[in-house]
Amino acid sequence: MTIDLLPGHGVRLPAPLPELRFGLTEAAVRGLLAPHGELLPDGVRNTFVCGCRWALAFQLPGVSVTLCSDDRDRFRGVGVGRNPNDDRPACPVGYHGIDLLGWPANELVEALRAEGLPVPDPAHGTLRLGSLYLSRHPAPRRPSAPGRKPRHEGPFTFDVVFLSERADPSDPSERAEPSDPSEATE
Repeated sequence: MTIDLLPGHGVRLPAPLPELRFGLTEAAVRGLLAPHGELLPDGVRNTFVCGCRWALAFQLPGVSVTLCSDDRDRFRGVGVGRNPNDDRPACPVGYHGIDLLGWPANELVEALRAEGLPVPDPAHGTLRLGSLYLSRHPAPRRPSAPGRKPRHEGPFTFDVVFLSERADPSDPSERAEPSDPSEATE
């Protein structure tokens, strides 16, 4: 049961849920999700995402999924965040075959680099790679000596990922993975 983020293409939800391609209308997205109500016990609900004409949200094991539109009412982005209130094991979120959530950030960066992706070092708990954006929930503040800041950031994991439509076609991280082998020849 994996959510696959497909750069430049969309998102493949865990089977038997559908694959959603960027550019779909809200009605088309709802229509594709409607037959799978039993897998989405909390349903598909409207939510608010700043700058989007529409946004939909639903729950999968251990994660919350948000789909949002552009100013032309077309599906343009998917966000997945770990749900700390869900005791079920979190549904993996794959990108180029690598699970993005729950692993130490330094290990995740090295795994993405091993795939040949030009991954920058995370800065202040965030990472941007083309149209992919990773962040962490703010860590609880621990009391420290007044006026002292930590010398360096400790190890952390990413909790939230967002993939938007293709940002830069020349970016190697933006190569779409076809869901159907026949698409590879088109």
